[in-house]
Amino acid sequence: MTPNRPNRVHAAATLVLLLLLAGCSEERPDFNLTNATGKIPDLKLGMPDTHGEMRSADELRGRVVLMYFGYTHCPDACPMSLGRIKRALAELPADKAERTTVVFVTVDPDRDTPDRVRSYLADFRLPHAIGLVGDGEAFERLKERYHIHVELQREGPDDTDYEVTHPSQVYVFGPDGRARLLARLSGAEPDAAEDLAADLETLL
Repeated sequence: MTPNRPNRVHAAATLVLLLLLAGCSEERPDFNLTNATGKIPDLKLGMPDTHGEMRSADELRGRVVLMYFGYTHCPDACPMSLGRIKRALAELPADKAERTTVVFVTVDPDRDTPDRVRSYLADFRLPHAIGLVGDGEAFERLKERYHIHVELQREGPDDTDYEVTHPSQVYVFGPDGRARLLARLSGAEPDAAEDLAADLETLL
């Protein structure tokens, strides 16, 4: 009996669809942390670093970038997050750790001078860390781009011992500048440094 041609066509179409789906799954690897692909804007900086040089995302192409908004007087979330980043980078092979950059954007430019931010990052011994310090329009644009809400818990202009409310997630961008992951490295149930290290190795 001659095989049914519509059934053969349907089987062939199904096979093609399965191959296409398999190809798509290879392009979107499984991550341990929150997959932010397509949900967060690409990497953009446009702010001066602690040496007064304007930094751009283009110069970081080919590197995985971990961007964190924090401040040097932060009592817990910031040191916890940076500490876990340090542990994650220490678990990477040396050649891959060399291809990562931590970008720390201060949300407290009134107290965080360039010298203070530079010294703060040096204490964590993060390879290739960049501190961004600035206020005004460029800072506001960057906060708006990544939906960063900042609130100073300040009782008045003479209060210099205040805290700053800010998001504590770490944005992770791939070598192509696309946002790929969100890491939560502080709080009651933080992501593990080992999981971050594994995902960084996947991206690299």
